[in-house]
This record gives sequence, structure tokens and C-alpha cells, in this order.
Amino acid sequence: MKPNVSTSPTAQTTALAGVSLALGLLFDWLFYGKIPGISVVIYVVAIMGGLFALAAYLGRRLPAPALWLLLPLGFFAAMVAVRASHLLALLNILASLALLLLVARLTFRDDLRRFNLADYAKIPFLPLKFLRPLTRTVAEFFALRSAVKNHPLAVQITRGVLLAIPVLIVFVTLFASADLVFQKYAIDAFNLKLNSTAVAQTLLVTFVTLAFTGAYSYIFRQPEDESPDAAPATARLRLGKIEIAILLGAVNVLFFLFILVQLAYLFGGLSNISGQGFTYAEYARKGFFELLAVAMVAFGMLWAADKTVAKTTAGHSLAFRLLSSALITQVILIMVSAFKRLYLYEQAYGFTTLRLYSHGFVIFLAVIFVLLLVKILRNQAENHFAFPAFITAIVFLAALNVLNPDAFIARQNLDRFHQTGKLDGVYFGGLSEDALPEVKTAIDVTTGDTKQQLIDSLATRSEPSDWQSWNLARSRAGSIIDNYPE
Repeated sequence: MKPNVSTSPTAQTTALAGVSLALGLLFDWLFYGKIPGISVVIYVVAIMGGLFALAAYLGRRLPAPALWLLLPLGFFAAMVAVRASHLLALLNILASLALLLLVARLTFRDDLRRFNLADYAKIPFLPLKFLRPLTRTVAEFFALRSAVKNHPLAVQITRGVLLAIPVLIVFVTLFASADLVFQKYAIDAFNLKLNSTAVAQTLLVTFVTLAFTGAYSYIFRQPEDESPDAAPATARLRLGKIEIAILLGAVNVLFFLFILVQLAYLFGGLSNISGQGFTYAEYARKGFFELLAVAMVAFGMLWAADKTVAKTTAGHSLAFRLLSSALITQVILIMVSAFKRLYLYEQAYGFTTLRLYSHGFVIFLAVIFVLLLVKILRNQAENHFAFPAFITAIVFLAALNVLNPDAFIARQNLDRFHQTGKLDGVYFGGLSEDALPEVKTAIDVTTGDTKQQLIDSLATRSEPSDWQSWNLARSRAGSIIDNYPE
């Protein structure tokens, strides 16, 4: 059956987005914080109901091969509400998901009887094909052409604001989680309580809504896109200078406000923090990983903006280069804040493998941002950024090998022991053979339970007897272990 020509593209986009949003909200209501049961049956019925409703609205008839799959789909969904075995429930849910993907693949397309083994093997990766139709649907939804078709500037401003709002929500949430003072200011400014549950549910609904928007768009729109009579689609989504300027400008302002808080409190001394009702320890002990997430999200946003913003023959506009430069500079300053927070935590609780690698990753990420800045300022092609980034990754890993992380961690914790008298014997003794010379030193300078914990840790070590497993550090450790029998 041909598509209903009376249904406008705007109406199609609205219908796809509306049904997907309803499924996103229903998913949150049925599953968030709950054990799957009858909810699986209800949700599968809702998904198929959305498929039938959209098919009727868009004037499409679902093919029989896809409809036959409803029988096993209904059975597996129902069995989640029948059997109590956790493993069996998981298998039933996975089977239901696979059948739903098969329905999406077969609708208006292939015949299941012609599938090869490779075709079945590709089904788990089908959601990757949802991305392009999702992008097209979201772009059309944001454009709002029918409402403001005579005002192209209004279209660009609207798209810019719609792009900026979710990005700002993500960054505000991360900043508020990372910094207690910023969280206090955010609560006072918006007169709300940051609720991790509400944030998680919002993100969950958004993700599910986008997933179904992509799936339904793939089902109902891809055939037209691939038909010979279809108008050629734009190869790549492009955003105008105004949209990107609004997005980068808003994020720059938010980052600047956060940096002001850091300068006043994290770097401003104990008295400023005490005035807000926090101790320096509780203020500085958290936030590193949230700020690291901020840096990584910012990198992804800048990379996407660099790829999608419309360029002139000379490359990026001056405004884009200035806003990107300002944002990268501020991200580096935020990473300095993250670095200091982790340093303060290490001073209080000692070095660990995770903390050391995190410190190193901050430095690596800062170099990557500098390379990205150079690429943007010089209007270079992406390969001029990718290859130096690849070399940087190799150098970073080589530097870690030269540093000998476990030995470095052991030395730092020994220095801390000499200053504070505190040493975690269990963790220290659990370091690899690379740190055994330092373990020997620690055994000589410690007493009591800590000393015994270190000696006991040696008893669990043994050098593999086969020559294929020979290792220099393990070989050298043999003599140290022999000196401390059980």
C-alpha cells in the first residue's frame, strides 16, 4: 500500500515523535525501579500498538511475514510474567527484543525466508541503522518549517535554543554534582532540589523516546528515502552559524560561571568555603569524575560542532573560532580544578592505581584539547587532528610504562607513611611485582598488623614455572619473596 499522500511531512514527523514520547514515558512508569513482570507484556503491546497506529495514520499496510512474528513475540513476553527464574526472564526479554528488531527489519522490506545466517547475525546491530532516520526526523522537528517558513532567522534561532537547552541541562547537572557550592547556587537560582532520581528518569525517557523515534522513522521513512523517485537527501546534517553560536555562547557563559566559583572557593581558601557551611574536606573530596565527564562531553560537542557547522571556502567563521577557543580554554581550566581535587584526595587518602591513571588521563585529555584547538584555529582537515591524537595516545601509554605505575604508587604511599604514619597494608601488598622492592622497604619500616599484612601478601605470590610466562619483574621478585617465608 502506498503512503497516504495527504499526510504532510510535518504531520508525519509529529506523529512519529508523539508516539515515541508516549512510549518513553510509559517505559519509565512500567520499569524504572521495578522488577520486570506483566509490565513486559503491556509494553510489547504498546510498542506494537504504536506500530499499527502509525501504519494506519500514514496509510501503510503491515506485511504478513512481520505479523507472524507477533505469535512468538507475545509468547516470550508473556512468559516473563509466568516464570520466576531470573536467567529465564533475561532470556525471554532478549528474545522479545530480537523479535521486535526482526519486525522492524521485515516491515516493508525483506522476506524472512530469504535470510542467511549472516542476516540473522546482523539483527543485534540493526539499531545502528536507526541513527540516520532519527537525525532526519529530529532535524525536521527542530526546523519547524511549517510554522516559521517565512522567517529563516527564526528557524536558526529556534534550532540553536533547542540544541543549547539539553546540553546546558547536562552540564549544569554535572557541575552541581561535582561542586557543592555550585550546587547550592543552582538550587537557589532555580528554586529546586537536584534529585538524582529525577535526572536519571529524565535521561531514561529521553533515551527511550529517541530510540523509538529512530526505530519508527527507520520503518516508515527509509523506503521513501531509498526509492528511485525520491529527492536526493542531504548527505550530511549541517547547522548554521547562528545555531552553533547560540550553543557555544550559552555553554561558554555556564563554564565561566562555574570557573568563578572554583576561583573563589576551591582555589580561594578555607574561609570562603566555611562561609557556605561546608568543610574543606567534604568540598574537595568529590567532583573529579563529574568534571572529567564534563570535559569529555565538551569534547564530543566541539567535535560534532566542528563536523556539522556550515563552513565558508576559507573554513570556519571568526565567531566559531573565537567561541571554540574560549570554550577549550575554559575546559582546560576546569580540568585543572579536577586535577587539584584529585590531588587533595590523594593527600588525604593516598595513591591508588585508579587515581594515578585518572591523573594521567587528565593530562592526556588536555593535550587532545590543545590539538583540537590548533585544528579549529588553522581550519585543518580532521586527519590533521586524528594523527597527532593517535601519536599522543601512543606516547601516553609509553610514558606509563616508563613511569612504572605500581612502583610509583608504592613510593608515594611510603612517603605519605613517613609523614603521617598511615599505610594501607592490604592495598600496598596487593600491588604487582613491579612494586615488590618498595614492599620490602615497607616491611622493614612498619610494625604490627601492617607489617604482618605485607608479609602475608608475599605468601600469595609465586612465579610461574613454565618458561613461556617468564617476566622480568616476577623473576626479580623471587629473591625478595624467599627472604620472607610464611
